[in-house]
Amino acid sequence: MPNKYVQIDGVATFLHHTGPSTLPEAPPCLNRGKAVLCLHGAGGNGNLFSGLFDALSEKHSLMAFDQPGHGRSGGLDSLGAIDAMADFTLALIAKLGLENLILLGHDMGAAVALECALKSPGRFGGLILCAAGDRFELSDAALAQAQRVRAGKERRPFDPSVFAPETTPDVMKKAFMEGLKTDPRATHGDLNACRDWNPGPRLAGVDCPARILHGDGEIGWVKERAAALAHTLPAGELEIVPAAGHALLLEAPEALGTRVGTFLTQGAV
Repeated sequence: MPNKYVQIDGVATFLHHTGPSTLPEAPPCLNRGKAVLCLHGAGGNGNLFSGLFDALSEKHSLMAFDQPGHGRSGGLDSLGAIDAMADFTLALIAKLGLENLILLGHDMGAAVALECALKSPGRFGGLILCAAGDRFELSDAALAQAQRVRAGKERRPFDPSVFAPETTPDVMKKAFMEGLKTDPRATHGDLNACRDWNPGPRLAGVDCPARILHGDGEIGWVKERAAALAHTLPAGELEIVPAAGHALLLEAPEALGTRVGTFLTQGAV
């Protein structure tokens, strides 16, 4: 994927995009179909969308960026709150002069997309919300483990149960290796931000079409919260991706791309 750095609020922000390379600080070329900005999940980075880029780049223009402290962007710590991440995302959109955008978020990125839509009503043509719901249900044990990893008292965890049974070891390995690109301090901050995010009835104010997607092997509580989100959003629809779990970006990029492509051409405005 072509890439570049953009300075946002003093942070060197790593941007991935489709299409030809452009000059530093200039926006990517977005002349193909819909323009989609992808927002990664907790502890992730924009490279996780590479399979989706491959699936959609012939017909649409896609971008993704690494949040501060993630992947190849500057900083070591998470911004620590979904609200702050949404502000950073809106600053990047303004800096690049991006218009007529669709936001696509995975996991934590879905919450960031929802907050962006609430902060800037009427600005986005649609939301694609993957592997997330109307809130996060993170256990105290998971947060305590992240704290121990941050402190260097425990190795980074690997939980195969978040993948679908059909997922190959190579895909699991890729998911783990992508996670290594982000410092445990940032991952821990992300999880705290997710725990604290509880928008409640405000979500009824999202004014654009939304497609909620998760794998058929998704974590149980995510399935429940995704269904609740589809019910709450005025124009939300839920769709299931087969043979995928929580890491559906890596497990089923082509199947996900087909569903996203349909939304871009028929559901988004």
